[in-house]
Amino acid sequence: MKPTARIFVGTASVWHFRLAGGLFAGVAGAELAGQAVRGPAGAGQAGWLLLLAAAAWVVGLVWRERVGVFRAWLCFVWVMLTSLLVMMLAARHGFLFGRIEFTGREYLSLARVPLSVPLLWWLVVGGGYLVVESLWGEWRVGVSAFTALVTVQMALMILPFVGRLRDYWRWPASPTGSPQARGALLGTPWTVLAAWFALALGLALGLVILGDNWSSAEARTRRQAWAPAAVLLTLTIICLGANLLAGLWLAVAFGAANAVLFGAVVVWYLRERGPGR
Repeated sequence: MKPTARIFVGTASVWHFRLAGGLFAGVAGAELAGQAVRGPAGAGQAGWLLLLAAAAWVVGLVWRERVGVFRAWLCFVWVMLTSLLVMMLAARHGFLFGRIEFTGREYLSLARVPLSVPLLWWLVVGGGYLVVESLWGEWRVGVSAFTALVTVQMALMILPFVGRLRDYWRWPASPTGSPQARGALLGTPWTVLAAWFALALGLALGLVILGDNWSSAEARTRRQAWAPAAVLLTLTIICLGANLLAGLWLAVAFGAANAVLFGAVVVWYLRERGPGR
C-alpha cells in the first residue's frame, strides 16, 4: 500500500477511500459552486444528502481502520438508530428537544425524520470524537464530554443553515403560544442546546463502549484524525459560506471557530505526523 494511503485508511481498501473521498470532494465542490450562483440554496436537497452520505462514508472508513469492520458497523448503527429514534420522538412528542417540525423539503425520510439528520449525527459525533481524541488523549470520559461540546458548537453553525436558510427543519410555536423559534441563541432554545449536548455525550460514550475500548494500541497511536477533520472542515466551510451570504454573523463566528479547530488538526497532521504515522 502506498504510504500516502495509510494516512487516510491504513489497512482499509485504498479504492474505497478514493471513491468516497472523490465523491465527497465532487459534491462539496458542487455545493460551493451552487452557493456562488444561487446563494445559500446551494446545490439543493439532493446535493446536501449526497454530501452527508459521502462524508459519513469517509468517517466510517477511519473507524473501520481503528476498530475493525464489525465494530465500525456497530458504532455506525448505534449512532444512526439512536439519533433517529430520539429525533422521531422529538418530532412526534416533543421528547428532549421540544417539538421539532421537519418540513418535508428533504429527500428520503425514515419515520418522518430526514435521513440527513442521523447522518449529521454520525458525521459530527463519530468524526468529532476522532478529532477530539487526537487532541485530548486517552481519557475517554473527557474526550466524550469535549466531543459533546464540539457538537453543540457545530450545531450553532448547522442549525441556522438547515433551518433559516434551507427550511429543512425548525421548532414551531409551543402549545402555550410562545414561539420556540425565537430561542435564546440563533433561534434555538437553550433547552435544545442542553439536549444536543446530552445526546452527543451519550452517543460518544456509546462509541467508547462499543468501539474504541476494543481498538488496538497500534490503531490508537496512529490516530488517523486528519481525514475526519478535513471532512468536518469542508462541512464547516459550506455552512459558513451560506451563513455569511445570509448575514448570520453569530453563526459565522461559530463557523470560523470550527474552521480554526479542524484546520489546525489537518495542518498539524500533514506537517508533523507524516505518512504512515
